[in-house]
Amino acid sequence: YLLHGAGDNDATWTALGRAHVILDNLLAQGKAKPMLIVMTDGHAAFAQPAGTNTDARARNIAAYERDLLEDVMPFIAANYRVKTDRASRAIIGLSMGGGQSLTVGLNHPELFAWVGGMSSAVREPEKVIAKAPGHPADTNQRLKLLWFACGKDDFLLKANQDFAALLKSKNIRHEYHETAGNHSWPVWRRYLADFVPRLFAGK
Repeated sequence: YLLHGAGDNDATWTALGRAHVILDNLLAQGKAKPMLIVMTDGHAAFAQPAGTNTDARARNIAAYERDLLEDVMPFIAANYRVKTDRASRAIIGLSMGGGQSLTVGLNHPELFAWVGGMSSAVREPEKVIAKAPGHPADTNQRLKLLWFACGKDDFLLKANQDFAALLKSKNIRHEYHETAGNHSWPVWRRYLADFVPRLFAGK
């Protein structure tokens, strides 16, 4: 499950992110396993999130979570030849979608074993790991990978640093990377090319 950022839509990872080209190249190079990529529209509660407040963002994440778990995932399972165990399912997104992917993924380790975020909009980090802090050993056992990254010139850098510090304080195993770059597509394309080869290892 590959999520877009605020103001974008389900086509943006193809039109601007070139996700299909990146995946084709990784497959041709033998660096990635064959997989189905699902790209949804993340504006579940409103069309344009720019300028919305924290409460509105939280409502959007909750609405998106319901759409994903109750509608999208059952549809994919019913219409495509996919494995439905958590070890065969990953979620990652950028910016707004990064906040969504981390929140949904970490609060549902029974559904996702591979969780990631790119330049993630982590506005309320405690809510992102709401089900994890009391049971870090269980979270660490269930997750194959918790990976997120942010550019050193990204306006969301401190939010990602604070999130990494929170995970460390809760003993939740993770990989956090700071790279060159800002809040832009060249950075996110590189992150996708870095994240995908890590998926489904050992399966």
